[in-house]
Amino acid sequence: MSTHPTRRILRLRVSIVGLEPEIWRTIDVDDSLSLAQLHMVLQVAFNWFDSHLHRFSEDDPWARTNGIPRIGRQPRAWVAAWSLTEVELEGEEDEAETTIGEAMQHDGPLWYIYDQGDNWLHRIDLIDRDVARPDEPLAQLISGERRAPFEDSGGRTGHEQIAAILADDSHPEYRSTKAWVAAAVGPWATDDLEDADLDGARGELAALFGPAASDLSGLVDAATGVTHDSPIAQFASGLSVLLRSNLRRHLRRGGALTPEPLRDEDVAEAVKPYAWLIDRIGVDGLTLTKAGWMPPAVVLEGMTTLGWRDDWIGEANREDVTDPMRDLRASAERLRLVRKLKGRLEVVGRARPTIGRPATLAGQIARMLLRQRMTEGQRVASTALVIGLADESITTRREAEGQVLELLNELGYVDAQGRELDHRWFSALTEPVLDVLQVLGLWRSGRRRRDVPPTDAVRLIARLALK
Repeated sequence: MSTHPTRRILRLRVSIVGLEPEIWRTIDVDDSLSLAQLHMVLQVAFNWFDSHLHRFSEDDPWARTNGIPRIGRQPRAWVAAWSLTEVELEGEEDEAETTIGEAMQHDGPLWYIYDQGDNWLHRIDLIDRDVARPDEPLAQLISGERRAPFEDSGGRTGHEQIAAILADDSHPEYRSTKAWVAAAVGPWATDDLEDADLDGARGELAALFGPAASDLSGLVDAATGVTHDSPIAQFASGLSVLLRSNLRRHLRRGGALTPEPLRDEDVAEAVKPYAWLIDRIGVDGLTLTKAGWMPPAVVLEGMTTLGWRDDWIGEANREDVTDPMRDLRASAERLRLVRKLKGRLEVVGRARPTIGRPATLAGQIARMLLRQRMTEGQRVASTALVIGLADESITTRREAEGQVLELLNELGYVDAQGRELDHRWFSALTEPVLDVLQVLGLWRSGRRRRDVPPTDAVRLIARLALK
């Protein structure tokens, strides 16, 4: 009869040395995890970027620097395997070859340095050992306070200076510091020094150390309606670990994926153009002209009924030169609401149940918004746009251009000459989705209005489109 070794959980308290107020976390880890895995846990728990060297040791490196004599056995130290070949310091071992239990066999403390330039020293104290409960995770975050300092902020002195400036919006360097922090934390990350983002870290640890699963995004959840083929899950799966973590934390923190009911009264005005087109085509279809356009009378009727006639210069009765109606039909075809067949426009079978039901129509539009045929670059850009509308971080077109292009440049997209993308690329990269959103009312404006904010209906449809 075979027996399984008893799993043991170590409760550790980790604090960043020398900072006031204290930045700390309490974590539970299986003692069989390696120090390399503990490094991953600490990076997630403190929301570090894992972009610098790190080192574990049994002795306090600051005490050694201050000349305090060493008594007793030679302390051990551990680094990543590739660091051994790069640095070759005497006494250092491969962190992947030592378990947390082995490193803590003398009850600690352990010391963990991250970024030997800024010199963030973490003290790791053993609080308790206990037998693991059935199905207890290999690693989980219990509690903590305050986020870690920003990467490359210049150590304790730099961190204190940045914190002081951010706390005073009248400081002459406030805006420039705020901009630096935004670039330092990257897309979707918080710059609130008091926000430890414990829930986000817990979700990330669950994705890294939970039951094996095929969900690379970490967002698949029956409670939110996100499935493996949801646009947001597909988008997140293609990001780097850091960006994916930031996005996952951001979406959970802001509730952008929280289920919301679609009601006719909330979306009727937004979907009115598509509702009019579907109703006008009807169950019998609409005969097109010999050139393949909608009849002039229908085009003029649509422009008038939808309130677009007053802002249009021209006769507004030829689809080929009346952009609003041409774009409405083209986007409806891409959304698979209507199709051209044998000289006629027909309502696609799946769209027929939406006739007279605005909420059902909005749901169909949302489902197809990010599932249209697009290039990969367009899909990434369009998803970023929809995320910004869903989480309410985008209000104006200028903000949309900034967020979308910042992400694309972060991901390494360049133009044909190898240069970073500028605002001129925004329309081309978001065109399939932007055309639909503008029909729904995004930034819709007449001659006397500009920068009209997204309606609640547009944001609601954007949130649903991510799923």
